[in-house]
Amino acid sequence: MKIKKILIHKDNKFFWKEGDLHTEYGMIKEEEIKNNKLVYSNKNKDFIVTNASFLDNLEKIKRGPQTMSKKDIGEIIVRTGMNKDSKVLEIGSGSGALTSFMARIAKEVISYDIKEDNTKIVRKNLENLEITNVKLITKDASKNIEEKDFNIATIDIKEPWTVLENVSKAINSGGYIVSYSPSLTQSNEVIKLAKQNPELIVLDTIEVIERKWDITKLILHPKIKTIGHTAFLTFIRKI
Repeated sequence: MKIKKILIHKDNKFFWKEGDLHTEYGMIKEEEIKNNKLVYSNKNKDFIVTNASFLDNLEKIKRGPQTMSKKDIGEIIVRTGMNKDSKVLEIGSGSGALTSFMARIAKEVISYDIKEDNTKIVRKNLENLEITNVKLITKDASKNIEEKDFNIATIDIKEPWTVLENVSKAINSGGYIVSYSPSLTQSNEVIKLAKQNPELIVLDTIEVIERKWDITKLILHPKIKTIGHTAFLTFIRKI
């Protein structure tokens, strides 16, 4: 069941689907949550109520493998020009975070993962998010990729270079391949192999760093904690 409402008390966020909500700050009646934007618990604590969004529901998906960060997902979507007509190939379904974001934008996503357990997690998450334009395939993409005519491909597996040749054959001319790897060693192997393919051009390898700012005081200053390295993104284009 999807999350329907978000309740906020100070810096604490609570997710509501149905029934009365029980928190350490007290209980709020279902009827109050449904009909008001400001509610009070039985301990007289105030909560702001707002409708839940896709991102709120995404926060609560079942986790298996580590999910890709939003800062990296944003770069993939923007730099590949993903749109409503895009057909996307995903190698490495993970928990389905990237899958879900891409499916909300693209026409179709076909996602490969070698592990059945991952496929089951993603299928359940997609059902909860009410996403229907994704085809999940449990298969080793380094052996074969039957589907063709993709505009974009993403690779998020331990040894991305093992699938690069098959992915490049599945991509149309002008299409993009994005390899997501935690280490430069992995990225370098992909780059070396891509440069040996006359149909591929390596565009960039980037690292996205996110720094949040404290906006609670009159003088703004960056927060001590920074969201630093998550992965290297290598962008390749087929000519």
